[in-house]
Amino acid sequence: MKEGKFDFNLDIIPSPQIVKKFYLLDYFLILLQSCSLSNEYHKIFSKFKLLKEKERLGESKYRKLVIDESEELSETQVKRYMYTFDQVIIESENCGLIKKKSNQIQLTKRGQKCLILADNSKRIFYNELLAILEAKYHSFYQLLNLCYNQNKQKGGLLIFPIYSPRKLGFDKKEMHTTYHILQYSYKLRLRLEKDIESNFGKKKSLKNFEDELLLKLFEDKIISNIKDKKFNKAKYNSIISRFRKYWLNIFLKEIYKYPYSFETFNIWVERGKQLGVIHTTEFYPNFDGRLVYPTSVILKKNSSLDLVNSYNYSDGQSLFIHKPKWNNGNNPNRFFEALTNAYFDLKNNRKTTFIRIADLREKVCYKMRIPTFIFNEFLELAYNENLKGETKIKISLEADRLPHETNAMYLKREPVIINNQQKNIVAIDYKKP
Repeated sequence: MKEGKFDFNLDIIPSPQIVKKFYLLDYFLILLQSCSLSNEYHKIFSKFKLLKEKERLGESKYRKLVIDESEELSETQVKRYMYTFDQVIIESENCGLIKKKSNQIQLTKRGQKCLILADNSKRIFYNELLAILEAKYHSFYQLLNLCYNQNKQKGGLLIFPIYSPRKLGFDKKEMHTTYHILQYSYKLRLRLEKDIESNFGKKKSLKNFEDELLLKLFEDKIISNIKDKKFNKAKYNSIISRFRKYWLNIFLKEIYKYPYSFETFNIWVERGKQLGVIHTTEFYPNFDGRLVYPTSVILKKNSSLDLVNSYNYSDGQSLFIHKPKWNNGNNPNRFFEALTNAYFDLKNNRKTTFIRIADLREKVCYKMRIPTFIFNEFLELAYNENLKGETKIKISLEADRLPHETNAMYLKREPVIINNQQKNIVAIDYKKP
């Protein structure tokens, strides 16, 4: 990335931390669709609820697996839906998509334009939404500068180690007392210090940060200051969650010098993933933690056909997203090479023929620095060429799941849709001469 000074004033641009809760960009769309049917708040909310269920939109960054249409929403669920609804209204109004007055909500010309674009293609709608969000917040400019400035050698890669007790050799069933939590904390801190040294080439003591975390747990009466005292096992998951969130924030602020909270970072990274600006995953094969890296770049000039101009800044630079076209140059061969290399790496490591496509996608996206939707598009094209016998490899795609996988694993990862069918596992082999 070429560095350049803003000629706009970041001090007068709304902070990205204004955005609080929702991640999935489809919420913008279902609100606009609901507003196109009525101006009345409660009627819009009723339609919003129906579309939310139809599109399987969860309360966070994940989609729901299954919708039980026979099940009525509880009062608590309705309140959560209403909260999300109000958050979407606030941001949509800030972005100029709607106008709100009392209990009346109307689409603006910009909102109407977005609806028309969505009717043609959801991806075109996303492109328009990218321009609207970036003009409002410049969040992706800040994120991309953060990534490239922190790790230019590895293409802007940010590493966030995450270690559960199990990963560090602790058995949940045997963790009963404050002493066990302190043991986990100590071992976790040493592991994180080691990661900082190996990944960033510098020694950094995290002891003061560990002490701060433990003090907070004592003050909140989550654990006792008596080592042998048992903690409430019902709070085990929340305790481990506290450790996870705390250390993610420490890495973000102390290592990467990001000025906002991890929640704000998370929201914009997840949105950027949907738009193709940045990729994030906690499921990269054989890695314990989260990876974040750009699939776009900010430049003043660009000659690559694989980089698509997605937003122009007032300082003369532009946001280019890496969206290679299948029929551009050597892209099919590059994809087949990345696909087969990643597949055999996973196969040899796991000693199984069928590999989860989502794992394969992670390795290929990282290798080629492409958004997930480009991988899905390329895999479909490659698979169809394979069906015609026009490839040097054989690709088998199945909807089955691997024996050890659970519904929870599928909740947190977007499916791979090939020829309008969800596929979960893949096997690849070279054709015999």
